[in-house]
Amino acid sequence: MSTIFDAVVVGAGAVGVSTARALRTLKPGWRLGVLEKEPFAARHTSGRNSGVVHAGFNQKPGTLKAKFCVEGNRVLEGVAQRLGVPFRRIGTLVTAASDNEAKVLEELFNRGRANGVPGLEIVDRGKIASLEPNALGKFGLHAPSGGIIDSKLLVEKLAVEIKENGAETQFFSKVAGIEETAEGFRLAVVSNHETRHVLARRLVNCAGLYADQIAHFLDVGREYFIVPFRGEYWKLAAQKSSLVRSMVYPAPDPRYPFLGVHWTKKIDGGLAVGPNAVLALGRESYGFWDIRWRETLTMAANPGFLRLLSKLDFWQLAAHQIKISLSKKFFMREALRLVRGADARDLVRGPAGNRAQLVRRDGTLVDDMVVLIKGSSIHVLNAVSPGLTSSLPFGEHLAAMVAQFN
Repeated sequence: MSTIFDAVVVGAGAVGVSTARALRTLKPGWRLGVLEKEPFAARHTSGRNSGVVHAGFNQKPGTLKAKFCVEGNRVLEGVAQRLGVPFRRIGTLVTAASDNEAKVLEELFNRGRANGVPGLEIVDRGKIASLEPNALGKFGLHAPSGGIIDSKLLVEKLAVEIKENGAETQFFSKVAGIEETAEGFRLAVVSNHETRHVLARRLVNCAGLYADQIAHFLDVGREYFIVPFRGEYWKLAAQKSSLVRSMVYPAPDPRYPFLGVHWTKKIDGGLAVGPNAVLALGRESYGFWDIRWRETLTMAANPGFLRLLSKLDFWQLAAHQIKISLSKKFFMREALRLVRGADARDLVRGPAGNRAQLVRRDGTLVDDMVVLIKGSSIHVLNAVSPGLTSSLPFGEHLAAMVAQFN
């Protein structure tokens, strides 16, 4: 008879390994498995983000993101220090160039205060100049708790830690189907073009870009569909890396869950600008001409996606993002709204990541995390930014829920 895992986590990104880590603490006697289709942890979103540790002022009070972002920001430094992962608190500055944008800063300030963000303040032009001499803007919102971390190394170290603590991590293991049984779940797992079966009493779906597909195997979350948005970064030439000391953001457009092209001081001392948010033609498409036709056709046939496309403001956003994706000049023009002192010749193409943006059947973009439960399974949808910042306390939250299942 096959051995049954007490719990299986699908996905070895930030949320998946954080959940497995918390489960080892809560249920040390359980047989715990982690399935990951890639050869190592943090292969996609968790290892391809900017490494920003968000302060927690963008999130609406009362949301899961608001709760776990502020707590995650607080605990990440200690965990990073214990694991030997580079971390620095460098602060976050959001700037406003107009009175309308200043109103957005006021809203973010109120959110941040409600969420418990420490040290948050509205600053004038003089304080902006002292914080970031090359930053533009009439007003600013400053959060000293903002930080940066080597996100890929963090997740990799956590994955090693859970394995050392007894979790059975299985890489090259793609979940291709799930059947609910009397004892729990029977997962069809593909490894090296061969299918085997894994049995689990409890299931946690942390599959990131493919979390909706895993949920749909159990007929969960059919009202949702993940649409990938590629985020492209440029690196500044080494001689311009001192232009920015911390992170400089624009006042965000409240209609969308994207933060806009911004400047980020990297953990290695370099400077990056980005990301944009380009509709990607494939969940793991990291280049403009990287098209996954099967995924694109499936996306195009989805009613929620078609309703999203029917919205004029979305078309305007999409066209703008394509323009700055294809043109270094236009990308730099966007960046120079925030910081002076560079031009397009200073840009070197950097890495790209993908955002697993959840869309409802009515075509609206989901802003908060979504956690769905069916039987003894939990499905984590829309664990996007600030997913990395939130991952440790969010994983504890998910583990506590799993521990209550029979």
